[in-house]
Amino acid sequence: MRGYLSPTEFRTRGRIPAQLATLLGTAVLAVFLMLSVLPDEPLVDEHYHLAQIRSINSDEFARVPYLTTPLGYHFSVALPARLLGVESLRGLRAISATWALLSLVLAWFFLLRHGASRPLLRSLQVLLCPLVWPFCFLLYTDLGALTLVLAALVAFGSRSFWTAAAIGTLALAWRQTNVFWSGLLWLMALHQAGVWQTPGALNWRSLLHRVRVRAVPALQSSWMLMLPLVVFVAFVILNQGVALGDREAHRFGQAVYPGQVFFMLLVVWLVLLPLHAANLARIAELLGRRPWVGLLIAALGVLYLTTFSVTHFYNLGLPEFHLRNRVLGWMVDHHWFRLLAFAGMAWALLSIAVTRLKDPAGYWLYPVTILALLPVELIEQRYYIVPAILFLLFRQPRGATVEWSVLAWFAGLSAAVTAAIASQDYFL
Repeated sequence: MRGYLSPTEFRTRGRIPAQLATLLGTAVLAVFLMLSVLPDEPLVDEHYHLAQIRSINSDEFARVPYLTTPLGYHFSVALPARLLGVESLRGLRAISATWALLSLVLAWFFLLRHGASRPLLRSLQVLLCPLVWPFCFLLYTDLGALTLVLAALVAFGSRSFWTAAAIGTLALAWRQTNVFWSGLLWLMALHQAGVWQTPGALNWRSLLHRVRVRAVPALQSSWMLMLPLVVFVAFVILNQGVALGDREAHRFGQAVYPGQVFFMLLVVWLVLLPLHAANLARIAELLGRRPWVGLLIAALGVLYLTTFSVTHFYNLGLPEFHLRNRVLGWMVDHHWFRLLAFAGMAWALLSIAVTRLKDPAGYWLYPVTILALLPVELIEQRYYIVPAILFLLFRQPRGATVEWSVLAWFAGLSAAVTAAIASQDYFL
């Protein structure tokens, strides 16, 4: 992204050692705290990941059939575990958390490199975000995948497109859907090269001029960012689908599921509530200046009320245990709750609309996120981790009061989630 510091400014910027020490110290304390709180037995999908990691380190390697992803994450935990002689669940969680918490350092590095204000505070927001926090310390693929996405973003921000492409390709071995975030980087590169700028006069001559002067050089300098997309397409053709295992439960692209996007808006409303509250004045100004926005929200509400449904069988089971499924059940069974939920969705959508991003290229995050979610039938809050963190990194910060309020809100929500998981009575 534009606006990063020069190498001299970066090397000489004050407080870097202290900030890095604070981050690393916080990460170590978080690992010790969570490993002492979490149950000493696998939770939900940890059963499959634990079995696969132990299978890699056994004499008889076999792929766990219920795993939908390649085994990049599992090897990243299993190989250090073999080297260190670690076999216990707690030890494997610690190794996994080490990879996951690299995302915290990468987020801080990205913010610092691009001259963002309060990089330490905003990095701690990434750590304590309730979408992120619990899965940092469990055997799940999501945070390892986030680390690779942020590593690609850092390389991209330094204009190291080959490195970003290589990391993006590697990230497919953690989660196949990481292809969308590689696509985002490519679109951002084209945007920064001016490919999408509107010509003064819309005619064939101006369009041909844009292709010759802007599009061709942009493609020549950024084509390597398409390599993860090419690898993904080849994988889908050879695999005859996206998922490697449990295919019946993870069909991708056979239909579109707008309920996934609506639920994401509800989650974003709750998670970023202090930011939405701070945006109320901006929202009122937007609606006053452009009344047609209210009509669009009303039309979106009609679409939501007439189309929202929950069809995946994983979303229908154990609502007394999975808090996500309980909320989805309320949205389906109770019209009053469905209406109330849309109020939060509309608020979140308007708040996002008035939140300024530092680089205009970052606005490609929104259509790419929708494209990534619409083909997925299973409604799962973990699918929102990457776009939520990218939004936190791309946005222009607000005042100190708002930023500290966001951090405090994140801490409270993450504490509540931790207590629920530790009790073994609930899970997300």
